[in-house]
Amino acid sequence: MGRIFPFGFESHLSFYLAVYVLTLVMHVFLMSYVLAGSLWLAWATLFPGGGLIPRAKQPLAAILRDWMPFALSGAITAGVAPLLFVQILYRHQFYTANLILGWRWMVVIPVLVTAFYLLYVVKSRTVSHWSVPARLGLSVSIASCFLFVAFCWTANHLLGLNPTTWPEAYRSGNTVRSSVALMLRLVMWVAGTFPALSILASWQLRGAETCAVPSTTAGGESDRTTLIRLEHRRLGTVSIAGLTLAFACATGYWTTLEPSVQTQLVGSIGLPWLLMVVASGLFQVIVWLLQLQRPCICSRWLSAITIVMVMMLIGTASLREIVRLSQADLDQLAASTRAAAAVGGFELFIVFTMLNAVLIFWCIRMVRSAVHRR
Repeated sequence: MGRIFPFGFESHLSFYLAVYVLTLVMHVFLMSYVLAGSLWLAWATLFPGGGLIPRAKQPLAAILRDWMPFALSGAITAGVAPLLFVQILYRHQFYTANLILGWRWMVVIPVLVTAFYLLYVVKSRTVSHWSVPARLGLSVSIASCFLFVAFCWTANHLLGLNPTTWPEAYRSGNTVRSSVALMLRLVMWVAGTFPALSILASWQLRGAETCAVPSTTAGGESDRTTLIRLEHRRLGTVSIAGLTLAFACATGYWTTLEPSVQTQLVGSIGLPWLLMVVASGLFQVIVWLLQLQRPCICSRWLSAITIVMVMMLIGTASLREIVRLSQADLDQLAASTRAAAAVGGFELFIVFTMLNAVLIFWCIRMVRSAVHRR
């Protein structure tokens, strides 16, 4: 592994690694909206604030409740492709980790189904009349479901990295070799979902701001516009905090890695991605700080943050795979991808990918048009 990831491997392996990373980034963007959004709703319910309008009834919470069922559907749909590719690339590690996790892995789908239906419950008008403890219990239940799924995927990944621990983990049922590594990696990814949520929700608030009823207050702004701009600044603060915590946990997680893995990450294969992640994070912090000083939401700055966020996710996903590749049998991976490439069907995959993208875009346009007509 002497060249920058994903190059330097057999052509089939490089191709599958590249496609896996790109599809994984699409899934992570939507997953971040759901996970961080559920935590935001739980926080807004627990801490309603001292204003006339509780945080749970402010524009951002309303937007999250309306869009999270759709976002979860999109995250699950976008997760199909990377799930298929990970089974091609890391079949042995992935399935073995599934078996060792046992009942935890078996209940991932039921937990997601439960969370999906609860998202429709939380957006219903009936829930707004419930008592605060009941609404808090509902919001916390949804967030707990997604945190449990995040824990299972984190444990699965860490198990796959350590084949030597599989026999003992299977005998003892203790799937976590290092609680510190598990918590650091889990918190790193959870914290990293908030910058992605901040970007997506800010675009939604930007659209809501343009549709707000004009001036009804002495300052020349509607109450709704004032709330939208306040929540946008709140999202900027949350994004900066999430980036800071994610980088702090990533630094801690680095210390748990084997020296040989650290060498790969700072070598020619991983150093460009590592520098891109750090630079992207710093850029986002700076732009958010500048954006917070403006009285309105600037679409140009949001566009810049969005592009840089995508770059950071690609870099993070690449570093994630470098860690996994450093512990894998490259000859076995090359053989698996060579066999998969011989099966065919890639053209059909591209056609249906484009078709699904068009249908999803069309659905979003239909919903937006219906909202604007109301």
